[in-house]
Amino acid sequence: MNISVIGAAGGVGRRVVAQAAAAGHTVRALVRTPEQEDMVSLHGAQPVTGDLTNEWQAVLDGADAVVWAAGAGASGNFQAIDGDALTRVVDTLLARGPRRLVVVSSMGVDRPEQMPPFLNAVLRVKAVSDAHVQGSALDWTVVRPGGLSDEPGHGLVQVARTAGRGLISRDDVAAVVLACLHDPATVGQTFEVVQGDQAIPDALAGLRV
Repeated sequence: MNISVIGAAGGVGRRVVAQAAAAGHTVRALVRTPEQEDMVSLHGAQPVTGDLTNEWQAVLDGADAVVWAAGAGASGNFQAIDGDALTRVVDTLLARGPRRLVVVSSMGVDRPEQMPPFLNAVLRVKAVSDAHVQGSALDWTVVRPGGLSDEPGHGLVQVARTAGRGLISRDDVAAVVLACLHDPATVGQTFEVVQGDQAIPDALAGLRV
């Protein structure tokens, strides 16, 4: 599969790149700096230099599927990245393809008032852009992980429409994203994921019920 990763230098994005390349996929990775180019190249991906606020569409060339793993993070520029940029990506995919899109979002998007106050601003922005994804004619999946850690992944998770608060390693989030790309039953699904006791394929299978 030819996979394009947007947000390839981030904590989840670079793990998606590494795991996808290791699994034999062809990966194009959107990055902004020479250092990021070197990083994704070492993982076996083809770097595409661009900026989500300007030139970025070349990363889509030849793609069968797109992974959105971008976020404003500490910059606080939530509206520009988590909001407007994701909306532009959706509209671009509708116009030129590919149709398959997996979005890494965040737990609590649908209930920001129950989340820690410092997350409220980004969650409200993500609520709007997630809704744009969900209302589109793309073959989309929205993955909403809990609190992220850098612990090694174990491949055991809990998946639910609404999960209790919990942590999940970035390794396991990346593995869930790649599993979604191979599981047509996840198309049109929005779910939360935290560490748990089910193997990822089994956890995703629960969405079919």
